[in-house]
Parts: sequence; structure tokens; C-alpha cells
Amino acid sequence: MTSPASQAPWGSFAPRGWRAAWLRFLHRLPAGNVWRRLALWLRNPLKRALAETVDAEVWGLKLRLQTRGNLSEQRLLLMPQYLDATERKILADELKPGSCFLDVGANIGVYSLWVAATCGPQVRIEAFEPDGELCERLRFNLATNQLQHVHLNSIALGDHEGEVRLISGAGNKGENRVESTGAGVAVPMTTLPRFLARANITRIDALKIDVEGHETDVLKPLFAQSPRSVWPRLLICEVTHDDEQRLAQLLAANGYVLSAQGRLNGIYRLASA
Repeated sequence: MTSPASQAPWGSFAPRGWRAAWLRFLHRLPAGNVWRRLALWLRNPLKRALAETVDAEVWGLKLRLQTRGNLSEQRLLLMPQYLDATERKILADELKPGSCFLDVGANIGVYSLWVAATCGPQVRIEAFEPDGELCERLRFNLATNQLQHVHLNSIALGDHEGEVRLISGAGNKGENRVESTGAGVAVPMTTLPRFLARANITRIDALKIDVEGHETDVLKPLFAQSPRSVWPRLLICEVTHDDEQRLAQLLAANGYVLSAQGRLNGIYRLASA
């Protein structure tokens, strides 16, 4: 169902007065752990004071974001300069005109929006997000900023084609997950090799994946069924789940080497064949 917030023009929910000034101050804090800790301390009272829906400029984009129920969205609104800064810099350096970037588990589209804003329309972006509400929010932001080169795929990726259940995270949409059975919402799922074949993608320059412990289910079919020439040259994976050891073993077995470490993500490169 389309929400009223998705129909109002951007700017309708812009903060005013001291709230707007506080948000601008947070966005202007410089890099560094000391400043990041200050931002963490300052964001909580502002988050409580802001309305649930906020229109703000981030990374040169006009975004509509929610202050509650999605930690990634809150971070993007309140302290974007500290959000996966290492990963974003590497992507900005790596992706060139003609590159292809896949954002698996896009959530509100932090990575897709960053790449679109920073690398321009000559980089192909494929975002995957099975949550219909998050897709609605991301579609609004893509349309508002005329980012036609970001293709939003409202599906899950996994180890087979079919239907799975989307289980909502308790109070945080960033913890959404898919299961084969359960009481969640039915969503379609396909494998990465089948999507690539249908989309005529023959090379992945970078892939970010965050699917709450199901990373190996998504990547195993790619390594087993697609030629090495298709595999992502750069791979950004969250490494905080129980699946971490299994995922690390899978990547090492297929020639990936850890080249950098973000706060939550490992950045892997595919070694030369």
C-alpha cells in the first residue's frame, strides 16, 4: 500500500528552526573517532525531537528518511559521513564508467544512493530488496533525484528459485531475514546466476552483500554455476553473523583475499586467476 508520505513532494517534511540547525551541525562534523563519538552522543536527543518522516539533503541528494524502525536509515539521516566510510571511499575509487555494482540486501539503499551520487549515471547499479515498504521508500528517493540508472529489484536472492517468507526484524528493518517457512510475508526468490543471465550481466565490478547470515546461500550458486569472469572483483560482506566462518572459508576457497576492514564489513578482492 502506498503511504501518504510517499505522495507528498520532497520538502514537505523538512525540519525547521533549531532542529534543522542541529541536523546541519551533525552533518558538518569532521572525520575521526572523537568526532564520531560526539555525533553518537548528539544524535539521540535530535532523533527523539524530529518527526517520524524527515526530508533532508545527504551527499547532494534530496532524501526522505524515517527516524524510527530502521537503524541504517537513522544513520544515513543523522551522521552520513561516518556510515561505512571506508567502504564508500573504496567504491568511489574503484567504480568507473561502464562498471556494474550489485547491492544485495539494499535496505533503504545507502550503498546504491552513494554510488549513484558519487560515480554518476555511467555505472550500472542493481539493488535487491524484498521488503515492499523499504522498496517504496527507495523508489521515492530514486524518482526524486532522477536516478534512472539504479534498477530496484524487489526480490530476495538465495540458493534456489521459488517463494520464501520475509521475517521482519524486531524494531529494526535492517534485521529483516528470509526463511523457507514461517509466518512472514511471501516474497519471490531467485539465484544470482539466473538473475545475471536474465539481466545480461557478464561482469560484476563490485558487490555489497548484507542478508543477515544468508550470504553463503547467495554466493555459492554464483561460484558454482557462473564463470570466474563474472565474479565480483570487489566484494563487501558483513562479517558479524554466526555465518562468518563459513563465509570466510567459501571466499578463500574461491580466490578472495581480505584487503581492507571496515567497522562491520570485510572488503575482499578476487585474486588473479
